[in-house]
Amino acid sequence: MKWLIILALILAVFGLIALRYRRQIQMAFQVWQMFRTMKKTSQNSKSSSNENSQIPDIKNTKDSPLVRCAKCSKWVPENVAIHFRKQTYYCSANCIEVKVKT
Repeated sequence: MKWLIILALILAVFGLIALRYRRQIQMAFQVWQMFRTMKKTSQNSKSSSNENSQIPDIKNTKDSPLVRCAKCSKWVPENVAIHFRKQTYYCSANCIEVKVKT
């Protein structure tokens, strides 16, 4: 009987702590889920082909001149950049889509 009372008191203390810090507990759980999702996403991207990768292969870009993206102003090697018109380059398809939408 004595152990049941002690167990009930401990559960009551944990319940009050959980009630008091419920927002912090929820935030910690959401951060944990976010990291879990990021881990799954990074594993999926590693297993997929490198065609959509925005990081160019260093071997192919050593002697290539750099050009500036017309949308985000990021410098990328000319042989990796997407070329439009005269002197218009984009670093990725995402920059083209954003430029077209605006």
